[in-house]
Amino acid sequence: MQQQAERFGAQTVLAEVTAVNLTGTEKEVITTDGTFTGKTVVIATGADPRELGLPEEKSLVGRGVNYCAACDGMRYRGKTVAVIGGGNTAVADALQLSRIAKKVILVHRRDTLRATNVYHAPLQRTPNIEFRWNSEVVQLLSDGKFTGIKLCDRKTGEESVLDCDGVFVSIGRAPITQLFAGQLSLDESGYIIAGESTETSIPGVFAVGDVRTKVLRQVVTAVSDGALAAHYAEEYLASV
Repeated sequence: MQQQAERFGAQTVLAEVTAVNLTGTEKEVITTDGTFTGKTVVIATGADPRELGLPEEKSLVGRGVNYCAACDGMRYRGKTVAVIGGGNTAVADALQLSRIAKKVILVHRRDTLRATNVYHAPLQRTPNIEFRWNSEVVQLLSDGKFTGIKLCDRKTGEESVLDCDGVFVSIGRAPITQLFAGQLSLDESGYIIAGESTETSIPGVFAVGDVRTKVLRQVVTAVSDGALAAHYAEEYLASV
């Protein structure tokens, strides 16, 4: 895709963006490789998975700790995995993993799921999904390799160890929008407010992919956003 874009005149610069000034007619993007200006900017910074925040977490990423069932699920064929969360993402991950793993244990802080009702019946029909209600992960366990998680019962305070081969953290995502706070309108979760046209609160600035407010965050919708942003950016340029 990069080569195709460059064939039509696009330039690629590998640099870190450190600041932006989007409010003027000429937008400024300040990077470690200099400042770039343009009449339009398309923001595609995406969103990072939310972490548990435990001290052992970063060192175990890819070694038992995972954030994407579609990406890493096949590594756990015939094994036991835990899924942390109770929303739509966690339940969808648990159902997907149930077709791969021997056993899936869904760990949730509350005694009921936050996931929409459409997921409840499939969960009940899936024999290899178990539940740990009112449970919070307080420690990731390893002895050179990942061995399981330590849980704390939020009602009784009792701690227990859950042996498993891997854990999938499915507690949501955090949009990468720190650079744009104070300039662009963000929703209560920090996503850039932009409709299906991808236009933001500032004329000439567009947001595409996981970083913008939208119902479904998948590759196919991000690609669609990119096509729309290119179309509306061209319209904007023709009008200024």
